[in-house]
Amino acid sequence: MIRRVACTPTLTALALLSAPASAAQLTVLEHPQPGRVEVRVAEDDPWTARPAHPQDSAAVNVLRTLSSLLPNPLAGVPVRCTPDRGEAVGTWTDDRGRATCTVPPGAGAVRVEVPGATAQTAPDWHLDTARHLTVTDLDDTVIVTGVRQGGAARVLRQNALTRPVFPGAPELLRAQAARGPVVYLSNSPEGLAAPLRELLGKHGLPAGPLLLRDFPGVPGPRHKRQALDALARQTGAAFTLIGDSGEHDPELYAAFVQAWPGRVERVLIRDVVGGERRAEVERLSGLLGKQGVAWGWLPGEGR
Repeated sequence: MIRRVACTPTLTALALLSAPASAAQLTVLEHPQPGRVEVRVAEDDPWTARPAHPQDSAAVNVLRTLSSLLPNPLAGVPVRCTPDRGEAVGTWTDDRGRATCTVPPGAGAVRVEVPGATAQTAPDWHLDTARHLTVTDLDDTVIVTGVRQGGAARVLRQNALTRPVFPGAPELLRAQAARGPVVYLSNSPEGLAAPLRELLGKHGLPAGPLLLRDFPGVPGPRHKRQALDALARQTGAAFTLIGDSGEHDPELYAAFVQAWPGRVERVLIRDVVGGERRAEVERLSGLLGKQGVAWGWLPGEGR
C-alpha cells in the first residue's frame, strides 16, 4: 500500500497549472557504483513538471526550485528495474521515497518503472571500460553562481535556461569527452537533477553521469570522496579532475592523487576566491607537480 509521507508542506496548492499530470514523480539518481540503480518517488507536483522558460518570473523560478528540493516522498511504492541483459529486479520505496535496485555488472542500461509515473532509463555510461575519465564539479566551476559572494538568492531566481556557464567550459568538456566519459560530481542536492540536466543540454555540454548529493544527509566532502573512490575502483582509467577554489576541491583532489598514485593526469582549478586562498592552492599544486600531475588554473575567474 502506497503511503504519503508528509515531510514538508506541498507546493501543489500554489500551482497555477491546469493540465493533468501523473500521480507520482520518478527520479533516477545516478550512482558511481556499477550495477546500482537508486530511485526516488514523490507525490506529483505540477511546479516540478512545469517547463522552464527564459521569461519566467523570479517567483515562478523560486517555487519550481523549492518544489524540486522539498518533495513529499511516497513510501511503499513498487519499483521494477529491467536491465538490457538479465532478469528484472523488484523492490519497494522506503519512508524517504527511495529504493535501490542491484543488477549484475555489465547488464547495460536499466529501465525503471513505478505505477503512475513515466518510466525512465538509467543509462550505461561504460565507465568500467573507459580509458580516461574527466570528473568535474559544476557550481562555480562550470556554472556561474557566485554563491560565496552572496549570490544564493540570485541562483534561486534563475532557472536552467537563464543560469550562465563560464565561457569556454562547454568547449573544454566537449574536447575532454572525445577522450572518454565526462562525470559531473557536484554537491548540489539530488532534487536538482532534472533542471541541471536541462542546463547541460541547453549549453551543449556533453552527456554523462550526474552524481549529486543526498542532502542534507551526506556532507559534501564525503560525497565527493566516496564517489571518486568508487569510480577509481571500477576502472583502470586515467583521470582529469576539474574543480574550483571555493570549497574543498583542491584538497580532495590532492588526497585522491595520494590514494590512487599514477591515476591522475591533470588537475584544473577555477579561482573563485583569490587572495590567500589562491596562494594556498598554488602551494598545493606544487606538491601535485612533484608527483607527476599536471596542474593549472582554468581561464577566467569566478569572483
